[in-house]
This record gives sequence, structure tokens and C-alpha cells, in this order.
Amino acid sequence: MQFEYKRKIFHILLGIIMFFLISNLRKIYLVTFITGIICIGIFIRFLILKGFNFKLIESFLLNFGRPMEIGMGAMYYLLGILLSLIFPFPREYSAISILILGISDGLATIVGINSKYKIYKNKTFSGTMTFFTTSYIILILGLNSIMAALGISIILTLLELFSPIDDNLLIPTAGTLLISFVRLI
Repeated sequence: MQFEYKRKIFHILLGIIMFFLISNLRKIYLVTFITGIICIGIFIRFLILKGFNFKLIESFLLNFGRPMEIGMGAMYYLLGILLSLIFPFPREYSAISILILGISDGLATIVGINSKYKIYKNKTFSGTMTFFTTSYIILILGLNSIMAALGISIILTLLELFSPIDDNLLIPTAGTLLISFVRLI
């Protein structure tokens, strides 16, 4: 349990850092940087699977990665960020969606980890409500629209709850698309 707290605190901090980077840097630089990190990560993961040892990376994975995952959660996280950035929409939409991924998803796990009230697979009622509440607050602050924030936070909460694919891929991508759609109407 202590391990999962460390992972999710890192998850939250990475989301906040990425929010500020996306808010302040040009998209092309971010896309290039994140693509480079993903490529390096894939290469290092390949070498680790082939038996090479990287003490610093293995120490990091031991502290923040799930066993046998070998960094795939981090890869999905970065890939979700990259996917949200390559859409031809303002970067602010991606920044909001990534902040939701970092904070809402991280806090949902921290709050829900001890809950006995499971509602779907390993998802808990308290974790799901935490995801909804924090994403709603982030969206209200980012969009200045109560109704848009409510609708998007409901959809993102349902996607996070029931999605068969990794939420690190889905939340920033779906969030960016939903915000873009709401801004068009």
C-alpha cells in the first residue's frame, strides 16, 4: 500500500509539472521532447528485457513502478500526453486534461485504496467520486463553465471507471477532444 502511495504522488507531481510545461512551452518543443523520451524509454526497456542492467533506472522502477511492468505505466502516461498534444487544438486543452490525469487519477487511487466499497473491478466508490470531484473543479477553473465542466467530468469519470484500455492513454486524449468539442459549440 505504501508503494502505491509513492507511485501516485509521483503521478500527481508529474501531471502538475507537465501542466506547467505545456502551459509555457511551444507544442513543437514538447512533442519533440516527449517523443524523444518515449523512444529512449522503449530502447531502455528493450535492453532491460534482454538482460542489461541499469542501476539508476532499476532503482527508480523499484520505487515507482509496478512489478513486471518495467516502465509501461510511465510509457502510457507519456504517450497519453503526446497524443493529447498532437491534436490541432490549443495546448491549454491538453494542459487541463493532463492536470486531470495527474491529480484526479492520482487522488482517486490514494483515496480509494483502503475503501471496501468496490463498484467495478478494483475501482471504488470513494475513488470514483474523488476523480469526479477533482476533475470537475479543474474543469471549472479551466473552462469557466459549470455545465461544460459537469458534462466533461461525468464522461471522463465513466471512461476512467469502465475503460478497457489504460487510463493514462485515455484520459488526456478524451479530455482534450471533449474540451475541444465543447469549445466548438
